[in-house]
Amino acid sequence: MADKKFEFTGKEVADAIKLACEKLDVPQERLDIEVLETGSSGIFGLIRKKAKISVTVKEEETDEVPVEPQVEAEPKKNFRKPESSKTGTKKAGGRGRSRGTEKAPATESVEKRDTVVPEEDIVPVSAESVALVQEVLVELLEKMEFPSTVEVFSEGIDVFCKITGEYEEYLTGQDGRTVDSIQYILRKIIAKKTPERIKLSVDVGNYRDEREEELKQKAVELAELVKDDGKTQVIPALNPSERRVVHMVLQDDKEIRSRSVGDGLFKKILIYKPGKSKADGRRKGFNKTRRGKGNRAGNSQG
Repeated sequence: MADKKFEFTGKEVADAIKLACEKLDVPQERLDIEVLETGSSGIFGLIRKKAKISVTVKEEETDEVPVEPQVEAEPKKNFRKPESSKTGTKKAGGRGRSRGTEKAPATESVEKRDTVVPEEDIVPVSAESVALVQEVLVELLEKMEFPSTVEVFSEGIDVFCKITGEYEEYLTGQDGRTVDSIQYILRKIIAKKTPERIKLSVDVGNYRDEREEELKQKAVELAELVKDDGKTQVIPALNPSERRVVHMVLQDDKEIRSRSVGDGLFKKILIYKPGKSKADGRRKGFNKTRRGKGNRAGNSQG
């Protein structure tokens, strides 16, 4: 089963991954996942296109090491590596599975899946992989006919790429959609070329920093409008990292709330003032109607 590919679909990529884990009865860490379709809501919310992934199951690793030949004078000597408390090997008949190998729940999105890494599992990216990232990105930009200067550096498992040159405006695109696409494509290529765990981010000029400040300022301004007139404000579709910036800015403001809405990778953010529930409003209207009927009945009796 290790070399066989399986395809799964879902409303979003995370749903397809969760389904794959359930059907194949393996944790997400043992799946080599390729996103074929990210899914979309279609025109006016109609003809929804589902997310589609292709997965292969990786071979289950074992904690045992080869046993070295033993000398007759020392028959009790054991060269096996002590069993780890974190993982366990799967025995015949499906017994003996340790809690460490139970299915892991699928996360909300592909990007969020890479945001939390146990400190003990962090292995710094090698110089060879950093050089590979730079080589691939340079080649990608040349094939796009936008040759540019590329700087790449790493911190732990994070690899940062910065593109500069005369084509910055074209490579950024409207609302950063082009640089987001370049980042997505680069991640997919590198994932196939190296087994190392790498978190890639791509920036064009100072776009990311400027965009972050712009979003923070916009979020604060819209929050003030909501406080003044009570009307809900909307920030157009943002990627996950941009949405996180907005939510973080507003999370300590007790007068307003923010919430992501929509399907797929890009979602809108609603900024609104918490109020009484619709159920309360319906009950009030119902009571008012009953009081009105009672008054009319009383008048007719009088």
